[in-house]
Parts: sequence; structure tokens; C-alpha cells
Amino acid sequence: MSRWLYRLLVLLIGLLLLVLNAGLYFPAAGDYGTAAIPASAVAQLNFIGEALGSGAGGDMQGLFPEGYFFSHVLYGLSWVQVGLRADGDLRDEALREARWALEQLDTYGHLTFSPNLDPPYGVFYVGWKNWLRGGILLLDPSDAETLARFEADCEALAVAFESRGTPFLPAYPNMAWPVDSVVGIATLSLHDHLLSPSYESVISDWLTMAR
Repeated sequence: MSRWLYRLLVLLIGLLLLVLNAGLYFPAAGDYGTAAIPASAVAQLNFIGEALGSGAGGDMQGLFPEGYFFSHVLYGLSWVQVGLRADGDLRDEALREARWALEQLDTYGHLTFSPNLDPPYGVFYVGWKNWLRGGILLLDPSDAETLARFEADCEALAVAFESRGTPFLPAYPNMAWPVDSVVGIATLSLHDHLLSPSYESVISDWLTMAR
């Protein structure tokens, strides 16, 4: 009898551990919908922000060439998503942290990339950074300085896309990855969503060439 009770107890503990671990891999979809702020999101972002402030971006740079850049741009974009779903103090915090992330990209994020590309520093750097700028403008359309730089980089991307015989602009000298140009085109689409439509033909031509 004691042996069967022991086995039952082990089975129950095993099932409990299985459920707990499965919950880590399969969170409720409703917690991550387009309107909700996941319960753990802000705490996780605060943790990441503290780590970045202590040099985690440099640590990631030691692991892969875009480590510093990705660590900050994804941090900023995540705060944009929180800000779009929040109001009051939390929205203000989201905007402040997104701007901080953009400042880090302006200060150090370009060092991995070449200024001799078209656009300067390449489509990866310009596209992702401008995507973050667009997110900041979604939170604060009155930010005139960010708006001016957003429009300038959109124009630089559009000219580069129009002047090349390929839809895939370089991220490094003589090296291009299709996914990087997708982000560049997305910023042009975001421009036309935020402001007056200007790049419909560039986007249409790009889609045709990419296909």
C-alpha cells in the first residue's frame, strides 16, 4: 500500500511540475493580445533597462556583430508597444525609455557599420533606427526633431531603393540580407501612415522586385 501511495505522490508531483513548466512555454494568448499589457512586461523591461545601463549592450556586442544595436533597438521598440497600450505615467515612462534607446543608437550604434554605404551606415542601421523613430512618433506626434530625422531617413531609404537594380540594399560593404530591406520598406509604409502618402510607388515597385 505504501508503495502505491509513493508512486501516486510522485505522479502528482510530476504532473504539477509539467504544468508549471508548460506554462512558461505556452502563456495565455490573451495576455499578449494587441490591447493588453502582459503582467510581466514592465518588470522584464525594467530589468533589461538596468542591465543595458550597466553595459549589457557591450556584452552582447561581444557575441555577435549587431549585439549592441539589437539590444537597444528591441528594448526601445518593446517600450513603444507598452506605450501604445498605456496612459498616464506608464505611457510617459515608455516614451522616455524609447527615446533613451534611440539616443544610444545615435551615440554608439553606428560604430559597427560603414558610412560609405547607401544610405550611409546601411539599410540595417537606418531601417531599424528609423522604425524606432516612427514608434516614438506614434507616441508623441509633436516631437519635431524626431519627425525631421524620420522624414530625412525615409527619403534617404527611398532614394537608395529607387537607384539600385535590386530590392535588397547592403547592410555591410558588398553584403545584403533580404530581411533588412523589409524593415526599411516598413518605415516608408509607416511614414505614409503617419504623414501624407509619399512612397506608395516605391513600396509597390519594391514588392514587385522582391517577389
